[in-house]
Parts: sequence; C-alpha cells; structure tokens
Amino acid sequence: MTPPAKKAPKTDTATGLLDAVDAVIAEHGASGVTLRRVGQAAGLSHTAAAYYYRDKPGLFTAYIARAWEQVADRLEAVVEIADDRQALLAAGEGYAAFALENPSPFSVMSRMELTRVDTPELWAARERGFFALAGLVDRAQKNGWATTHETLDVVATTWGFVHGFVELWVGGPLWAPYDGNELQPTLRRLLDRILDGLDQL
Repeated sequence: MTPPAKKAPKTDTATGLLDAVDAVIAEHGASGVTLRRVGQAAGLSHTAAAYYYRDKPGLFTAYIARAWEQVADRLEAVVEIADDRQALLAAGEGYAAFALENPSPFSVMSRMELTRVDTPELWAARERGFFALAGLVDRAQKNGWATTHETLDVVATTWGFVHGFVELWVGGPLWAPYDGNELQPTLRRLLDRILDGLDQL
C-alpha cells in the first residue's frame, strides 16, 4: 500500500498551489492537471507542487480535502438557524452556492480515485459535512419531522437529490431546460417539496 502523503504545510505557497488547481481544471479538465501546469499557473517553479504535495494524488488529496472542509463550513453554519425546515433548505442552498462559486473543486470533490484514499485528513473533511447534515436531520426528526424514516435514509435522500440536481445544473443538462431560472431558488422550491413528501410518507 502506498503510504499516505504528508499533510502539506499551510503556507502561502502551498495554498497558492491549491488555488492554481482551480485554473488548471477550468482550462484543461481534471485529466489535464499536472504538477508542472499547477506550478506554472501559480507563478512558481515547475517543481513547486512536487515539493509541497509529492505527486498528483497528493495534490488532489489536499485539494479535495479543502473543498470538503469548505462545504462543511457552510453546512455547519446553518446549524444556527433555529427553524428546522429553514436550516435544511439553507443547507441545500449553501451546497449549491459552493458549486456555483467553486466549479472546479465541485467537479472533482467526489472523485476519490484521484486521491490517496487512505489519508485521514481527507476522510475527516468528508465526515464533517456528513455529520453536519446528519445533525440537522436528526434535530428535525426529534422535533417531529419525518419520524417514520431512518436518519441515514433521510440524509441519503436529501443529499443525493441536492448533489444530483446541482451537478446536472452546473454541468448543463438541467441548466438549459431551466433557462431564465436561478439555481438556488429553483433548488429551494424543489427541496421544500421533497421535505414535505418525506414528512408525509
């Protein structure tokens, strides 16, 4: 088994290299990411990315872990919303906002084959988002919503819908049919109906 990459030091250079991955993915796609291109996009030596992240899987591990941390930040922030329904809707909108504002990381954040999958920091970042959403669902259920369903089933249903809808919108297949509409209010309207349906089943 390949040993996990060491956690990159949090320096301006290391962060700048991760920022540069955005531009490389936007221009070349995920398959076009190379350490040399990332270094050049960051205005650094072509060896800089290798120095901080060792190889491409190490670079993607740090890049995708950062994306999940940013998603988790948004999901955890809505915990402060007292109304359960509004908190769940805000979580969906926050997920959509992340995708719109960060299309490059959103496009690869679920692609574990690009990473060193046994890296603890990567799994910790992914679990933060999951447990934030699970906590919102659990709170709503304790307050009487969708009580006949297993919490995990509700998390899977809501997150699966939100991710799929956002991915199809950002990727184009749903954006064109919904021409003239904006992603977040459209998602909120549909998610609200799904939450109603879960409560009635």
